[in-house]
Amino acid sequence: MSEEYAAATEFYDLMATPYVASVEPTLTALLAEVDTVAGPVLDIGAGTGLSTMLVADAVPDARIVAVEPAPAMRAVLLSRLAARKDLRERITVLPYGFLDAELPAHCSAVVALGVIGHFDAATRPRVWRAIAAALAPDGTAVVEVQRPGCVEVSPERRYTQARAGLLRYEGWSRAEPVDAESLVWHMTYRTYHDERLLREVVASHRVWPAAAERLAREAHAAGLSLASTDTATGLLRFTKHP
Repeated sequence: MSEEYAAATEFYDLMATPYVASVEPTLTALLAEVDTVAGPVLDIGAGTGLSTMLVADAVPDARIVAVEPAPAMRAVLLSRLAARKDLRERITVLPYGFLDAELPAHCSAVVALGVIGHFDAATRPRVWRAIAAALAPDGTAVVEVQRPGCVEVSPERRYTQARAGLLRYEGWSRAEPVDAESLVWHMTYRTYHDERLLREVVASHRVWPAAAERLAREAHAAGLSLASTDTATGLLRFTKHP
């Protein structure tokens, strides 16, 4: 997974700008009542830090623990912190995969954006149990359902474009099923000067889609109750069973 994301890191933030804008209001609302006295906010799969910055803005008095295994992604996240002394004092970055990290106990919230689909059905119960174990008794977990929520062919399409200076960047995606439980996303990043293609980078990664209903059942078995669903963003909010 680290190698797969290394190719995409150069373009990641430019391509993710529309996503961040769409999810920010909902995530902010879901974290509004978090009691940061209970403990830090855990950001699983923090990537380049886009989700971490959303959490930092949504809960400005929270300590944050960001978990990110990919060195290329983590380098961008640490660069963000280097430029922000206020964030460096309250954000800890763990260089591990989620299931390999020593997680803080009594977290006031756990946030997992673009993460759950990277775990297969046999591994997800461990993920849900780890989230439940990390949460404080009144804690909140926000988990994104990655689309599509099932295994299906997704024809190639341009999902976003952005400009920086004289150059234009395009992000293209397509998905092919591997088996009944998983598919491979092929992501293509193109850089143009006017209409001249300067560079093309292709990255592929395997995911295990699951619908919100299935994820809710798995979470419930681990001790988490579904509190709300936002269908527009795919964000699920869970609370810990008493």
